[in-house]
Amino acid sequence: MWNITRNPLLILALAALLAACGSGKEGAPGAGAHVAKKALSPADQLARSLVSGVTQTKAGSAPLPVQVKFALQAKPEPAQPLDVTISIVPTAGNLDRIFGKVEGEEGLELVSSGELEGADRPVENTPIERTVKVLPKQDGIYTLTTTVSVDIGGSISSQTYVFPVIAGNGLPDLPTNTKAAAGAKTQAAGTPH
Repeated sequence: MWNITRNPLLILALAALLAACGSGKEGAPGAGAHVAKKALSPADQLARSLVSGVTQTKAGSAPLPVQVKFALQAKPEPAQPLDVTISIVPTAGNLDRIFGKVEGEEGLELVSSGELEGADRPVENTPIERTVKVLPKQDGIYTLTTTVSVDIGGSISSQTYVFPVIAGNGLPDLPTNTKAAAGAKTQAAGTPH
């Protein structure tokens, strides 16, 4: 049996042939099909960047028939205002009204109004988008809390959703434990403690 690895000239010829296989001109017969990427609309781009809010329902209670998502419009930086888009998607068609309120924790100031404008008779699975402006005061990890209320036949139910906002480097550098650091240095040097 003939061993292909013993003939380096044949190996080089095969490698060149394989490399040439995919180098045809676009649109030429036999060339791989190229798929043109469709430009996304701003709404589609936003939909891809939305992240679900975290919520917790009490035992025995049903979650609201909505999905709540958010998107940060830029990287959060200390002392720089930031737009946050909140998208509320009704998952039922029997809602009379949806409205809400946004609050930032200490260190994350709301620059715009925290009231989310209500929507009467929202259409099922159609996003309701609202934007609020926040201002992180310094590096840190903050929470933005959104309370969404739903009116169904005169009965109002509310649920709270939490979104993380990591400003700058997140948590500032933590101070080192000077006693532990000093002890480690003396042990490394061979000095008894």
